[in-house]
Amino acid sequence: MFRPSPQLSGSRGEAEVSVLAGEIRKALKGAGTDEEKLIHIASTHNFVERALIYKAFSAQFGLNLDKELKRELAGNIENLIVGVYMDRHEFWAQQIHEAIKGAGTDEKKLIALVIMMSDDDTQKVSAFYRSLYNKDMFAAIDSDVSGSADWARLVKAWMKGQNNASMSAEVAADSLHKAAQGNGTDEDVFISILCNMSAQNFRDVTAVYQKKFGKTLRETIVKEFTGKSEFAYLLCHDYLVNPAEAVASLLKQSMKGAGTNDELLVNTTVLFSDYFRGAAIATSYKKFGDLAKDIKVDLTGKYETAMLAMWGLK
Repeated sequence: MFRPSPQLSGSRGEAEVSVLAGEIRKALKGAGTDEEKLIHIASTHNFVERALIYKAFSAQFGLNLDKELKRELAGNIENLIVGVYMDRHEFWAQQIHEAIKGAGTDEKKLIALVIMMSDDDTQKVSAFYRSLYNKDMFAAIDSDVSGSADWARLVKAWMKGQNNASMSAEVAADSLHKAAQGNGTDEDVFISILCNMSAQNFRDVTAVYQKKFGKTLRETIVKEFTGKSEFAYLLCHDYLVNPAEAVASLLKQSMKGAGTNDELLVNTTVLFSDYFRGAAIATSYKKFGDLAKDIKVDLTGKYETAMLAMWGLK
């Protein structure tokens, strides 16, 4: 497969990192925790810089930053702040392990974690997974995701996709349209095209599909699939069309309905807020509404403050 990573820029010097580690130490000392300071530092530095701050904190004070944060914070803001100061790919590996360990699989969590990995992410996450759990990540997921559910077949194929489909955009669009006709959906066609086409080729397919059949491929997926399968196939579609759209979709999923899916919201923020901030994520989210407004409606207190800050919103 070839799924490129978004670009990340910026890097802080060693002296500045040392100063920031000292500021975090001050924020954690004393009678109360300066959560505003922790949020400010986290939201104004990307994950590469935060990893350097984490190492500097340990070197200067002989303490593990994650343990200090866990001791001082609680609840959702603890999960968010601890997560953003961790190595991004180590966090990703841990979340995959959490999704598949034990008697049951957290299927929607696993779907999101697997489908949102670029090629570079996949290599780094799988390396951390082996280091942490002494297991091959792909084998662990494959053995845990059993059965013939549409979403399970898609996830397995997605991990093995080759980006070498030779089908033209028009032929692929025709094949997808035909696969959605009649009483049943030919999932094999959707899986083959979603998992083996490059992002650019797939965007060409969606353009041809809409022009030829007067509806979007996304609308067809919504019509043909339900439940976890709809979630998985839509996420693949959105990721290939534009990763920012997929991130926006995950954010909407986390906040729609009666309650907030805090785990999905925190995971999405930890993994992607450095890439899609401010106007970029607000624009991608527009089809669902106003992201800042939704965060303010669903969250409260310092958790709300931190979430808005991490996404570069007010």
